[in-house]
Amino acid sequence: MNSSAQTEIRRLAEGIRHSLSLSQDKLAGDVRADAQNLLDRAEDRLGLGEDFTVVAFAGSTGSGKSSLFNAVAGLEIARVGVRRPTTSRPTACVWGEGGNDVLDWLRVPERSRTWRESALDGDDQRRLHGLILLDLPDHDSTAVEHRVESDRLVGLVDVVFWVVDPQKYADFSLHSDYLAKLAENSSNMVVVLNQIDKLSPEEQNAAVDHLRHLLNEDGLSETNVRVSSAVTRDGIPELRSILADTVDSKDAAAERLLADMQAMAKRIRTELGEPVAPPDELPGASRLVETMSDAAGVEAVAQTVHDDYIRRAYRRTGYPVLAWMQRNAPDPLGAKHGQGRDELVRASVPATTKAQNSHVRLMAHELISESVATMPQAWQNDAAEAEKTSTAELSENLDSAVTAVDITRQSPGWWSVANALQIIFFVATIVGIIGVIVSALVAALGSGPLPTWCWILSIGILVIGLIGSLVTSLMSKSARSRGAKEAAADVDGKLRDAVGQVARSSYLDPVKRVIGEHRQAFEMLS
Repeated sequence: MNSSAQTEIRRLAEGIRHSLSLSQDKLAGDVRADAQNLLDRAEDRLGLGEDFTVVAFAGSTGSGKSSLFNAVAGLEIARVGVRRPTTSRPTACVWGEGGNDVLDWLRVPERSRTWRESALDGDDQRRLHGLILLDLPDHDSTAVEHRVESDRLVGLVDVVFWVVDPQKYADFSLHSDYLAKLAENSSNMVVVLNQIDKLSPEEQNAAVDHLRHLLNEDGLSETNVRVSSAVTRDGIPELRSILADTVDSKDAAAERLLADMQAMAKRIRTELGEPVAPPDELPGASRLVETMSDAAGVEAVAQTVHDDYIRRAYRRTGYPVLAWMQRNAPDPLGAKHGQGRDELVRASVPATTKAQNSHVRLMAHELISESVATMPQAWQNDAAEAEKTSTAELSENLDSAVTAVDITRQSPGWWSVANALQIIFFVATIVGIIGVIVSALVAALGSGPLPTWCWILSIGILVIGLIGSLVTSLMSKSARSRGAKEAAADVDGKLRDAVGQVARSSYLDPVKRVIGEHRQAFEMLS
């Protein structure tokens, strides 16, 4: 058998098995049963090997199917009815030795088996070695068991030759109940217009053209059309040549199974529906995270961090006198003696309210519903169940995620530099003021004139102290503002990332797993 075809058969078989492993509500009962039957048939047929190719002649009552079968075999094997159909069980003709295991699998009665070659044939039949040709019961028989047996074997054989006659080749039931339904197997079928001896050459051409048109409408554009007559033997050599080529290729069994696998994969994909985008790829995902962030008080925490940074930075980098006066100002985190900052951070996080929880759940529900809206109901039910399980832990998950974020920040190095400069310039200012006062007192008491450099030095130190404090204070203020904004933005980002993680883990990931399972099942059949 064709190795690439076998590889594809096994790949699709794995995808079909995976689909069958899904819960019962994911596939309709008839699809599940047909898929399992196909897997069993494929395993059986592949196990029988490629030594024999099974071809069946199928047709309606009066089509001359059995006569054509005998003409191709060159033996009077099948019973030919004169007034009524006589094909009540399959008849087999085998070219070459063996084939019993295949016939047993097909359930062809032993009394209906004939081995074609004899010593008298010589090499006359060698090209057909490996062929098992079946004459099936009439598919339109008045006996129900005949129709059932014909349908069963049509589903098992490698190639089907549909034998039609000039009177009934356009029969609606033949095309609608059989040919159109086997469109996927068009390359593994041949339609034979039999009994052409009853038609003139012009009538033959018209009938063939019309038959070709009907087959195209059935989706059987690749199906071969041939003409024959068991009476005149017209077309018999051509049919035998097609049979010989089919046997030589040893691909018929694999091609039939592959076509059936592809048809079943398409049927299951139709049941599954097209894969959908995960909810985190929809526009509503960002809105959900924003709403959850509001519920978690992210903005309030970020503002608290901003204010706390300003307060702590000012106490280290502000003008010493003013900073000292702020030592008793309220701590934005509500600091009390003996409390650590971790506890203060947790205490600053506002609890989510019932209204916020409800809003978040509504948005999550709308997002998930939008995401899975086009999936079959069974998959939507799974997504709804995943959503229901996750919403119960919303408040706890949000609180845990937010409080797990470290919002404390290490004091930056510039604080120490600014603090040192503020002290230096403050001391310089004090020294300068003292120098000026001393110089003025000495001059006022008339103790004699002071050297000019004393005035210059005192005033110079005072000016340096004042200007230095002013410049340092202005630069520190700008740096404090910038640092507070950066700290708040950093915490805001971390908190929103944490909230986003909660959104994914609590809401989106469980639903994404459902969507992922659906996509996997679909893609394994593609």
